[in-house]
Amino acid sequence: MRWKMNIFKKMVLFIILLLIPIVVLYSFSNRVSIGVVEEEIQNSNLNRVSFFTSQMDNVVNQLSIIPYIINKDYSIQELLNSKQEYEQLRLQEAIVSKLTILSATSNWSNRLTIYLPKLKQAISNDYSGVYDPAFLRHNIKPNWEYYPEGDSYFAKFMLSPLISYKNPEDAEAITEVRFSRQNIMNMLADYKQDGNGDPFLYSPGYEPIVNGASNRALIQELIAYLNKQTLDPLGHTIVELGKEKYLVNYVQSKSLGWYVVDYVPLQQILSPIVKSRNFFYGSIALLLIMSVVVSLLIYKQVQIPIKLLLRGVQGIQSGKYGLRLNHNPNNEFEYLFSRFNEMAAEIQILVEKVYMENIRFREVKLKQLQSQINPHFLYNCLFFIKNMIAVGDKEAATEMVLNLGEYFRHITKLENTMTTLQEELKMVQNYLNIQNLRMERFHYEIDIPESMMQLEIPRLLIQPIVENAILHGIGKSERYGILTIEGERQWGENKIIIDDNGIGMSPEQLAELQHKISMPMDQEMSCGLWNVHQRLLYQFKDNSGLILSQSPTGGVRVVLKWEERESDRT
Repeated sequence: MRWKMNIFKKMVLFIILLLIPIVVLYSFSNRVSIGVVEEEIQNSNLNRVSFFTSQMDNVVNQLSIIPYIINKDYSIQELLNSKQEYEQLRLQEAIVSKLTILSATSNWSNRLTIYLPKLKQAISNDYSGVYDPAFLRHNIKPNWEYYPEGDSYFAKFMLSPLISYKNPEDAEAITEVRFSRQNIMNMLADYKQDGNGDPFLYSPGYEPIVNGASNRALIQELIAYLNKQTLDPLGHTIVELGKEKYLVNYVQSKSLGWYVVDYVPLQQILSPIVKSRNFFYGSIALLLIMSVVVSLLIYKQVQIPIKLLLRGVQGIQSGKYGLRLNHNPNNEFEYLFSRFNEMAAEIQILVEKVYMENIRFREVKLKQLQSQINPHFLYNCLFFIKNMIAVGDKEAATEMVLNLGEYFRHITKLENTMTTLQEELKMVQNYLNIQNLRMERFHYEIDIPESMMQLEIPRLLIQPIVENAILHGIGKSERYGILTIEGERQWGENKIIIDDNGIGMSPEQLAELQHKISMPMDQEMSCGLWNVHQRLLYQFKDNSGLILSQSPTGGVRVVLKWEERESDRT
């Protein structure tokens, strides 16, 4: 009996350990789901607020166009030039009729007024305009302004000519368009009927414009919070007000400069997810009880063989290909154990073969990639020699031949595809000397730490980069060229940094080139940079290769990066 109880305890513990990851994953998934729901609600509400703001801005922008239309009306100029009182009355009535028609084109109730400083008169579509020089002198601004006194309203002025803003009394005509805040309150009320939010219009220093059914006390608490924040033109945040969290979305009106703010209680939205979570935890508890009962029946005949097979599979997965199962269960699992041992033996033989083939493939690939660069460099050197002989510069041609000989002595060491950084830099100096003899308009500097000189790198790794910098960067620039080669070694990582002050490339061009050298080579791609990048990847780890960026000197910066191997550190 005691033996059975011990097995029971072990099975219960095993099932608990099996269910713990499920519970943890579900808890994580639940948090992710809540985050996704919150984000979706945020995006949805933010889109609604943005759409509402754009609708409001569209109406305001339509009203903003009206002053332009009014200022172009010839009737105003005729009124200013008219000397007859009857003619002036006729023109005033005509202008009022036009203002009435223009006012009716907007969905919002509005008032249009024309102030004529020369005549000391004001004409409006509702005959309520009064010419007040003091008001015009202190309140005329080019943008929409809010006037909270009395019947609160927004107003915008336009002067003709426009240069009269500093002294409005010099203007021929001043057009004012205004609308009351009741228009916005009506829009906010319609917006609230379509959702769960409570929108309002907010601007620091002013009383908010709210809908008729809003919670003013809660809005005041939210405004106190917003006054302490620096708001972007568009955004959202979660605010705790009265021990309850609210999702707050806000969008700034481009025309008025005010913020449309909407807030929604989170608890109301997330309650279905909380119920689903509680139901899941109850189901897990029931499943645990049922599993304990079933475990008593299947533990001996099924669980132990499965655990052994699991350990064997995990061993194979971790690289222990010599692992074999020696257990004899005397049931159907005996066949599985036998087949597993045969499979493990075949995998071990196959892996050993693939490993050796991969080593040979990498050696062949390195030699093939290296051989692609040599004809390219040789062609350029022979072309330079031809030009120098043609112009009679025998000393430069001789220097070119000597350096070319040094180069061939470097690359004809076919017994090893690797070389030291010191030998590679010597080859680069030969190439730069040749180019300097030809161009005579650039200067180069090489600054490599002594500790890096004996590092082993693939042959012809730096020279193609330098060649690109000379031919495509400095060679196409009109200014005196400067080329620097620097080395860095820290934290197990080596870098060769090559800068030039040539014509450079845009960030988009550099990003495109960086992408191309990481992809399989095509017929249109120059093989130089691609070969260097791929050789670094083959020779060292995956995070090695070329990094392209804009140089501080104005051209292109190329960084050759690779991680140190154990042999480099000793």
